[in-house]
Amino acid sequence: MGKEISAEQPKTRKPRADTLRNRELLLSAAAEVFREDGGRLEAVARKAGLGIGTLYRHFPTREALFQAVYAREVEILERRAEEDSLEEWMREALRMMATKRGMVAALAPVFEPDSCFISEQSQRMRGAVAALHARAVAEGRVREDVTSEDLMRVLLGINYGPGADPDRAGLLLDVFLDGLRPRG
Repeated sequence: MGKEISAEQPKTRKPRADTLRNRELLLSAAAEVFREDGGRLEAVARKAGLGIGTLYRHFPTREALFQAVYAREVEILERRAEEDSLEEWMREALRMMATKRGMVAALAPVFEPDSCFISEQSQRMRGAVAALHARAVAEGRVREDVTSEDLMRVLLGINYGPGADPDRAGLLLDVFLDGLRPRG
């Protein structure tokens, strides 16, 4: 008689509480550091109050950390799209894009911007904007001739367009948001 081979997959253990806590500390610290100085990994570990070895156990490469921070920011924006007004959400998206700007600058030599990951995150953002836009138009708070793609273009232009100035981005967004109101 031969041994039976089990078709069951081995059970995966839930991550330990300290592992989850350390990951969250690193993601929060990385988002702050990326906004400030483009993302030196030593600065991320120091800001999180953890060792560089802990950072590398969670995120073996700069790209892995970038993806985790960016995906987390997009997830937060998706959740906020269900609760926030369009104006509140666009301000938060502007803040998140400022984080990404620092990451992109730091990772430009090694990161492929047309990757499947970036495409997926972009689709998630566009879905959130489309839902917010539809709600704002239905409530009469936004002009009907402005599309959700227009909203994304403005956010991208303010953040990444020629001459983009992080110190003036909030003001420019406010001017745009004022212009979104229906006329008459």
